[in-house]
Amino acid sequence: MLRQILLFSLISCFSAGNSYSQIGDVINTRIASKKTTRVKKGTRIDTRPLAKQITKNSRTDFEKAQAIFLWIASTIEYDNELRTDVTLQKSIYTSEENVLKNVLKRKKALCGGYAFLYKELCEQVGIESWVIHGYSKKYYYTSTRKQVDHTWNAVKINGKWRLLDLTLARSQRKNNKPNLYWFNTDPSYFIKTHYPENIQWTLIRNPISKRKFEELPSR
Repeated sequence: MLRQILLFSLISCFSAGNSYSQIGDVINTRIASKKTTRVKKGTRIDTRPLAKQITKNSRTDFEKAQAIFLWIASTIEYDNELRTDVTLQKSIYTSEENVLKNVLKRKKALCGGYAFLYKELCEQVGIESWVIHGYSKKYYYTSTRKQVDHTWNAVKINGKWRLLDLTLARSQRKNNKPNLYWFNTDPSYFIKTHYPENIQWTLIRNPISKRKFEELPSR
């Protein structure tokens, strides 16, 4: 059930209304029909060697978390084909593991793919990460949607949770390099463009309401 919920949340990353609807229909159909997302024994992708390779020159957890962030944002393109191709969506959105497998095979992802891959690689080097779903003004400049529209991450380093957004780091590259503004972003700035479905992930002592979020300027 947890994997079904996580998989369902992959719908939350599309910048076009029609695409969002198509993805939602695909995932909802799978859940409604109670199709399992369990993985057969021995079929789970082994990401440990990749995680170790990416972080081989990193000493601290901060350096490892940042190395993984930079590798993903530099290597994995935004998947515009998947965003609009319903047939491709149906073939990929069968399990979280299949999403990860296709991200690594195709070197492309939507926001959910970025977030799940980051969490997976962090876990392989002993770092706790979380996938966060919510609303983003970077995708919808009016935040009046009733459903979440974006996915990002939190990562725990030295006992402190930090926020990051791989999709934006990739899309807002500078001189073809990932925008590091979106790694370890100050929560007081992150809240201007991101509002989590679970309010605890604002990482702000006194979280604002979604209505207040809607009123905040994004810059």
